[in-house]
Amino acid sequence: MTSRLKIPPVAMAVSIEDARIAARVDGPDLDSAIEIQVRAITEEAEHEMNRAVITQTHTVTLAAFQDVIDLAPSPLQSVTKVTYRNTDGVVQLLPETVYTINRESEPGCIELVPGQRWPATAVRTDAVSIEFVCGYGASPADTPFAIKAYILAKVQEFFGPAGTERNEGLTRFLDRYRVYR
Repeated sequence: MTSRLKIPPVAMAVSIEDARIAARVDGPDLDSAIEIQVRAITEEAEHEMNRAVITQTHTVTLAAFQDVIDLAPSPLQSVTKVTYRNTDGVVQLLPETVYTINRESEPGCIELVPGQRWPATAVRTDAVSIEFVCGYGASPADTPFAIKAYILAKVQEFFGPAGTERNEGLTRFLDRYRVYR
């Protein structure tokens, strides 16, 4: 199974104003550098947690259908489409009546509806493709406080004076949001 980012988040996980304060910067002169760091730190946190912070779209590809198909990163917002290559290699859209979306499990997943069967697929590594939307929401206001605190503390470290010690314990902010599976 492969999961790839298809449409990246538009907004940052924290506001530029909060990031400026953390960086101890007055005015917009370093906004570009601050934004790069915020986005990089957010990606690092997302990787650590197996979560998406700001709304984004991913595609999972598989060689065949499975009983339960995990859709990571969490939290799952919606499934846009499920396509597959039939035994003739033609791409088909799977009807929504065949599967159910489970947003409660983490990671979210799709499961076969009882009484239904997955269709036969071509023999290829990308026979099944699932496009889905994940994340807490579209703006910094949707970012959980502990994740914001982690990002802002890392920004503060990065923009701190030379010789500023790194706090290795900062990742503890992310612990309750980690998804294992």
